[in-house]
Amino acid sequence: MKSFSAILPFPPSVNHLFMNVPRGGRVKTAKYRAWEKQADAAMPSGIVKLQGEVIAVYTFGRPDRRRRDVANLEKAVSDTLVRWGVLEDDCQIEDNRQRWDKSGELKPGECRVELVEAA
Repeated sequence: MKSFSAILPFPPSVNHLFMNVPRGGRVKTAKYRAWEKQADAAMPSGIVKLQGEVIAVYTFGRPDRRRRDVANLEKAVSDTLVRWGVLEDDCQIEDNRQRWDKSGELKPGECRVELVEAA
């Protein structure tokens, strides 16, 4: 079974990824585009392409004490994994867990993503 892991910057909430534009349509927000550039700079070398169904664990280091919905943080990370070629499509993720880091392993504002091909 192949696996992939990376430490990324804290992603924007799904509520801040896209905005509506006049005459219909949606585009990435400036905040999302800026985060993508930061994530690309943190991209590990030796990208592994995962096949079939994948189990994903996203661990987030709280950047501050504000109340946040951890489930709203996954989308930007998953889409970036597709953009990098780690996943062909995020529909490969069959089991997905998001959690706050309570161990102190992550710095505030970091996101650790761990993927493994399902057996």
